[in-house]
Amino acid sequence: MTNEKANLHTTKKFLNKKVVVFCFIIVVAIYIIFTIYKLIKEPTNIFVVENGKLYLEEDAVRLYNS
Repeated sequence: MTNEKANLHTTKKFLNKKVVVFCFIIVVAIYIIFTIYKLIKEPTNIFVVENGKLYLEEDAVRLYNS
C-alpha cells in the first residue's frame, strides 16, 4: 500500500511538471505568433530596399527623420 501511494505521488508530480511545461510552451507560442502578427500588420522601417538589395538603416538617419 505504501508503494502504491509513493507511485501515485510521483505520478502526480510528473503530471504537474508536464502541465507547467505545456503551459509555458503555449505562452511562448502565443507570444511568437503575436510578434509575427504585429510585424506583418505594422512593419518597422529599419531596413531599406534599393535596387533589389536590403540595407540596414542607420540609427542617426532614423532619429533625424522622426
